Amino acid sequence: DAGLEAARAREILASDEYAADVREAEQFFIRNGINGVPAIIIDQKHLISGGQPVEVFERALRDIAAARQG
Repeated sequence: DAGLEAARAREILASDEYAADVREAEQFFIRNGINGVPAIIIDQKHLISGGQPVEVFERALRDIAAARQG
């Protein structure tokens, strides 16, 4: 259960109601080199792609914090 009524889901899928939003997100992913999942973007500029160990996230967060401190 995704919390969306089946009839409403069919209605959305048959329409262009969210097409512009989907295309905008798609272009964002393409511009940022995202072509698979999972893909995590931290601080709108740091991409962690694919399944990564916790150490990769720790390093990214430490690097971001260090850069902000100058």
